Amino acid sequence: MFKKRYFQINHNFKTGLLSELFLIIGLILLAFFIFFVIISMAFNDDSTGFANQLYNVATSTIPESLLSLSLISLAIGFIMYFLYYQFAKLAEIAEEIENSEEFKEK
Repeated sequence: MFKKRYFQINHNFKTGLLSELFLIIGLILLAFFIFFVIISMAFNDDSTGFANQLYNVATSTIPESLLSLSLISLAIGFIMYFLYYQFAKLAEIAEEIENSEEFKEK
């Protein structure tokens, strides 16, 4: 016969941890994007020294890349959170079925 395998919600696929990780990474990248947008508005081509270097970085393609990576990370984080939530619901339903009277009689 086959062995019954039970997966607990806290130990299967680590979806809760992954969702938090991707959401945090996405928010950090979004914060960097906002920082670069503020820098590009605050400085101009006439700036000198470090401010000019920041302006050059802020007007390059780096902020757009950060925004795209941020959106991808946030989307993956929300998908993983949805999966975590669905696994939690399935675990509750499975526990309810196992503890029901009809299941114990069979």
